[in-house]
Amino acid sequence: MTSEALVSAVFDYAGLTIPPDRLAANYEVYSSTLALIRQASVTGLGETVPAVGFKASWD
Repeated sequence: MTSEALVSAVFDYAGLTIPPDRLAANYEVYSSTLALIRQASVTGLGETVPAVGFKASWD
């Protein structure tokens, strides 16, 4: 699978229709943006404390 095909597969998975000519013209931008997203993604979140405590109340 070529790199353009992989980027196209990412867009397909996200439900975005990108014409092949637009993908070819903007491949470098799309590829570098996806690389930044991969670098910024956290691999293991672990235990996340809720921002607001849950208070069960039936009043």
